[in-house]
Amino acid sequence: MSYCVHCGVELDRWETKCPLCQTPVIDPWQDKNSAPPSERNLLSEQPEKTFNKRLFVLLVGVLLLIPLVTVVIINLATTHTLTWALYVLGSEICFWSILVLPLNCSGRSPYLYVAIDTAVVALLLFMIYLENSATNWFLPLALPITLLSGLVVSLIVMIWRSDRTVKLRKTGWSVWVIACFLIALDITVTHYLINAIQLTWAWYAALPLQIISIVLLSVSYSARACDWLRKNLFM
Repeated sequence: MSYCVHCGVELDRWETKCPLCQTPVIDPWQDKNSAPPSERNLLSEQPEKTFNKRLFVLLVGVLLLIPLVTVVIINLATTHTLTWALYVLGSEICFWSILVLPLNCSGRSPYLYVAIDTAVVALLLFMIYLENSATNWFLPLALPITLLSGLVVSLIVMIWRSDRTVKLRKTGWSVWVIACFLIALDITVTHYLINAIQLTWAWYAALPLQIISIVLLSVSYSARACDWLRKNLFM
Protein backbone atom coordinates (compact mmCIF):
# COMPACT_ATOMS: atom_id res chain seq x y z
CA MET A 1 0.00 0.00 0.00
CA SER A 2 1.39 3.42 -0.97
CA TYR A 3 0.61 6.99 0.03
CA CYS A 4 0.98 10.37 -1.63
CA VAL A 5 4.28 12.06 -0.69
CA HIS A 6 2.57 15.47 -0.75
CA CYS A 7 -0.77 15.08 1.04
CA GLY A 8 -0.60 11.55 2.45
CA VAL A 9 -3.73 10.22 0.68
CA GLU A 10 -3.84 6.45 0.38
CA LEU A 11 -3.27 5.38 -3.23
CA ASP A 12 -4.45 2.37 -5.15
CA ARG A 13 -1.83 0.34 -6.99
CA TRP A 14 -2.92 1.60 -10.42
CA GLU A 15 -2.86 5.30 -9.54
CA THR A 16 -0.39 7.40 -11.56
CA LYS A 17 -1.47 10.68 -9.94
CA CYS A 18 -2.81 11.55 -6.53
CA PRO A 19 -6.60 11.89 -6.85
CA LEU A 20 -6.56 14.77 -4.35
CA CYS A 21 -3.55 16.98 -5.21
CA GLN A 22 -2.60 15.53 -8.60
CA THR A 23 0.99 14.87 -7.51
CA PRO A 24 2.67 12.31 -9.81
CA VAL A 25 3.16 8.91 -8.22
CA ILE A 26 6.71 7.56 -8.51
CA ASP A 27 6.88 4.00 -7.25
CA PRO A 28 9.53 1.65 -8.70
CA TRP A 29 7.65 -1.35 -7.26
CA GLN A 30 4.33 -0.37 -8.86
CA ASP A 31 2.76 -2.93 -11.21
CA LYS A 32 2.59 -1.10 -14.52
CA ASN A 33 0.31 -3.72 -16.03
CA SER A 34 -2.39 -3.19 -13.43
CA ALA A 35 -5.36 -1.15 -14.57
CA PRO A 36 -8.23 0.43 -12.68
CA PRO A 37 -11.36 -1.71 -12.64
CA SER A 38 -14.12 -0.61 -14.94
CA GLU A 39 -17.46 0.63 -13.66
CA ARG A 40 -19.15 -2.51 -14.97
CA ASN A 41 -16.80 -4.72 -12.98
CA LEU A 42 -17.38 -2.71 -9.81
CA LEU A 43 -21.12 -3.10 -10.24
CA SER A 44 -20.87 -6.82 -10.96
CA GLU A 45 -18.78 -7.40 -7.85
CA GLN A 46 -21.53 -6.06 -5.60
CA PRO A 47 -23.88 -8.72 -4.25
CA GLU A 48 -27.27 -8.83 -5.92
CA LYS A 49 -30.22 -8.01 -3.70
CA THR A 50 -33.26 -10.15 -4.39
CA PHE A 51 -36.76 -9.67 -3.06
CA ASN A 52 -37.77 -12.59 -0.85
CA LYS A 53 -41.37 -13.17 -1.89
CA ARG A 54 -41.95 -16.07 0.48
CA LEU A 55 -40.81 -14.05 3.49
CA PHE A 56 -43.01 -11.13 2.44
CA VAL A 57 -46.05 -13.39 2.04
CA LEU A 58 -45.34 -14.96 5.44
CA LEU A 59 -45.08 -11.57 7.14
CA VAL A 60 -48.29 -10.33 5.52
CA GLY A 61 -50.05 -13.52 6.59
CA VAL A 62 -48.95 -13.06 10.19
CA LEU A 63 -49.98 -9.41 10.17
CA LEU A 64 -53.41 -10.34 8.82
CA LEU A 65 -53.79 -13.18 11.29
CA ILE A 66 -53.33 -10.95 14.35
CA PRO A 67 -56.39 -8.69 13.80
CA LEU A 68 -58.46 -11.66 12.62
CA VAL A 69 -57.82 -13.65 15.81
CA THR A 70 -58.48 -10.53 17.88
CA VAL A 71 -61.88 -9.78 16.34
CA VAL A 72 -62.90 -13.46 16.45
CA ILE A 73 -62.18 -13.61 20.19
CA ILE A 74 -64.06 -10.36 20.82
CA ASN A 75 -67.00 -11.46 18.67
CA LEU A 76 -67.28 -14.83 20.44
CA ALA A 77 -66.91 -13.21 23.85
CA THR A 78 -69.68 -10.67 23.23
CA THR A 79 -72.23 -12.54 21.10
CA HIS A 80 -71.11 -16.19 21.48
CA THR A 81 -71.36 -16.54 17.67
CA LEU A 82 -69.42 -15.38 14.66
CA THR A 83 -71.23 -12.44 13.07
CA TRP A 84 -69.34 -9.23 12.28
CA ALA A 85 -65.97 -11.03 12.54
CA LEU A 86 -66.81 -12.67 9.22
CA TYR A 87 -66.62 -9.22 7.58
CA VAL A 88 -63.02 -8.90 8.72
CA LEU A 89 -62.28 -12.38 7.39
CA GLY A 90 -63.82 -11.55 4.01
CA SER A 91 -61.97 -8.24 3.81
CA GLU A 92 -58.64 -9.92 4.52
CA ILE A 93 -59.34 -12.56 1.88
CA CYS A 94 -60.02 -9.75 -0.61
CA PHE A 95 -56.78 -8.02 0.37
CA TRP A 96 -54.86 -11.26 0.00
CA SER A 97 -56.30 -12.15 -3.41
CA ILE A 98 -55.94 -8.64 -4.86
CA LEU A 99 -52.50 -7.65 -3.57
CA VAL A 100 -50.61 -10.65 -2.21
CA LEU A 101 -51.69 -13.50 -4.51
CA PRO A 102 -50.36 -11.93 -7.77
CA LEU A 103 -47.02 -11.34 -6.07
CA ASN A 104 -46.75 -14.88 -4.75
CA CYS A 105 -47.91 -16.53 -7.97
CA SER A 106 -46.30 -14.29 -10.58
CA GLY A 107 -46.24 -15.49 -14.16
CA ARG A 108 -49.85 -16.66 -14.26
CA SER A 109 -52.47 -15.22 -16.58
CA PRO A 110 -53.88 -11.89 -15.34
CA TYR A 111 -57.36 -13.07 -16.31
CA LEU A 112 -57.10 -15.75 -13.62
CA TYR A 113 -56.39 -13.10 -10.98
CA VAL A 114 -59.32 -10.99 -12.18
CA ALA A 115 -61.64 -14.02 -11.98
CA ILE A 116 -60.42 -14.88 -8.47
CA ASP A 117 -60.78 -11.27 -7.27
CA THR A 118 -64.28 -11.04 -8.72
CA ALA A 119 -65.33 -14.28 -7.02
CA VAL A 120 -63.83 -13.21 -3.68
CA VAL A 121 -65.57 -9.81 -3.75
CA ALA A 122 -68.87 -11.50 -4.64
CA LEU A 123 -68.37 -13.93 -1.75
CA LEU A 124 -67.73 -11.08 0.68
CA LEU A 125 -70.88 -9.27 -0.46
CA PHE A 126 -72.85 -12.51 -0.14
CA MET A 127 -71.61 -12.91 3.46
CA ILE A 128 -72.75 -9.36 4.22
CA TYR A 129 -76.08 -10.11 2.57
CA LEU A 130 -76.63 -13.18 4.76
CA GLU A 131 -76.18 -11.06 7.89
CA ASN A 132 -78.32 -8.19 6.57
CA SER A 133 -80.99 -9.85 4.47
CA ALA A 134 -83.81 -7.44 5.24
CA THR A 135 -83.98 -6.56 1.54
CA ASN A 136 -83.06 -8.56 -1.54
CA TRP A 137 -80.10 -6.55 -2.85
CA PHE A 138 -77.46 -9.19 -3.61
CA LEU A 139 -78.82 -10.87 -6.76
CA PRO A 140 -80.38 -7.84 -8.49
CA LEU A 141 -77.72 -5.27 -7.51
CA ALA A 142 -74.47 -6.43 -5.89
CA LEU A 143 -73.78 -9.48 -8.04
CA PRO A 144 -74.38 -7.77 -11.44
CA ILE A 145 -72.17 -4.82 -10.46
CA THR A 146 -69.41 -7.16 -9.30
CA LEU A 147 -69.54 -9.19 -12.51
CA LEU A 148 -69.60 -6.02 -14.61
CA SER A 149 -66.53 -4.72 -12.79
CA GLY A 150 -64.67 -7.97 -13.40
CA LEU A 151 -65.65 -7.89 -17.08
CA VAL A 152 -64.45 -4.29 -17.47
CA VAL A 153 -61.11 -5.03 -15.83
CA SER A 154 -60.65 -8.09 -18.07
CA LEU A 155 -61.39 -6.04 -21.19
CA ILE A 156 -58.94 -3.31 -20.19
CA VAL A 157 -56.27 -5.91 -19.46
CA MET A 158 -56.90 -7.50 -22.87
CA ILE A 159 -56.61 -4.10 -24.57
CA TRP A 160 -53.31 -3.23 -22.92
CA ARG A 161 -51.82 -6.70 -23.45
CA SER A 162 -52.14 -6.28 -27.20
CA ASP A 163 -48.66 -5.66 -28.64
CA ARG A 164 -49.86 -4.50 -32.05
CA THR A 165 -51.88 -1.56 -30.75
CA VAL A 166 -50.33 1.84 -30.04
CA LYS A 167 -50.74 3.35 -26.58
CA LEU A 168 -52.98 6.16 -27.81
CA ARG A 169 -55.38 3.64 -29.32
CA LYS A 170 -55.28 1.50 -26.18
CA THR A 171 -56.19 4.56 -24.11
CA GLY A 172 -59.07 5.38 -26.43
CA TRP A 173 -60.55 1.89 -26.23
CA SER A 174 -60.07 1.81 -22.45
CA VAL A 175 -61.95 5.09 -22.04
CA TRP A 176 -64.73 3.74 -24.27
CA VAL A 177 -65.01 0.60 -22.10
CA ILE A 178 -65.23 2.72 -18.93
CA ALA A 179 -67.97 4.85 -20.49
CA CYS A 180 -69.98 1.73 -21.36
CA PHE A 181 -69.47 0.46 -17.82
CA LEU A 182 -70.97 3.66 -16.39
CA ILE A 183 -74.02 3.25 -18.63
CA ALA A 184 -74.47 -0.38 -17.56
CA LEU A 185 -74.00 0.61 -13.92
CA ASP A 186 -76.65 3.31 -14.16
CA ILE A 187 -79.13 0.92 -15.79
CA THR A 188 -78.48 -1.72 -13.11
CA VAL A 189 -78.96 0.68 -10.19
CA THR A 190 -82.03 2.35 -11.72
CA HIS A 191 -83.66 -0.99 -12.46
CA TYR A 192 -83.10 -2.03 -8.85
CA LEU A 193 -84.52 1.21 -7.42
CA ILE A 194 -87.54 1.89 -9.62
CA ASN A 195 -87.80 -1.37 -11.63
CA ALA A 196 -87.31 0.47 -14.93
CA ILE A 197 -84.58 0.45 -17.56
CA GLN A 198 -83.52 4.05 -18.09
CA LEU A 199 -80.50 6.33 -17.75
CA THR A 200 -80.38 8.98 -15.03
CA TRP A 201 -76.86 10.21 -14.21
CA ALA A 202 -74.68 8.22 -16.63
CA TRP A 203 -75.15 10.76 -19.43
CA TYR A 204 -73.11 13.35 -17.59
CA ALA A 205 -70.10 11.07 -17.20
CA ALA A 206 -70.36 8.65 -20.13
CA LEU A 207 -71.00 11.21 -22.88
CA PRO A 208 -67.76 13.21 -22.28
CA LEU A 209 -65.81 9.95 -22.01
CA GLN A 210 -67.29 8.73 -25.30
CA ILE A 211 -66.27 11.99 -27.00
CA ILE A 212 -62.74 11.67 -25.58
CA SER A 213 -62.50 8.05 -26.75
CA ILE A 214 -63.66 8.99 -30.26
CA VAL A 215 -61.06 11.76 -30.46
CA LEU A 216 -58.28 9.48 -29.22
CA LEU A 217 -59.23 6.68 -31.59
CA SER A 218 -59.51 9.06 -34.55
CA VAL A 219 -56.07 10.49 -33.85
CA SER A 220 -54.56 7.03 -33.31
CA TYR A 221 -55.79 5.83 -36.72
CA SER A 222 -54.35 8.91 -38.47
CA ALA A 223 -50.66 8.54 -39.35
CA ARG A 224 -50.26 12.29 -39.87
CA ALA A 225 -51.74 13.11 -36.46
CA CYS A 226 -49.53 10.50 -34.76
CA ASP A 227 -46.44 11.97 -36.42
CA TRP A 228 -47.43 15.45 -35.29
CA LEU A 229 -47.85 14.26 -31.70
CA ARG A 230 -44.46 12.53 -31.74
CA LYS A 231 -42.70 15.62 -33.06
CA ASN A 232 -44.42 18.25 -30.93
CA LEU A 233 -45.52 16.47 -27.75
CA PHE A 234 -42.89 13.68 -27.73
CA MET A 235 -45.58 11.01 -27.38
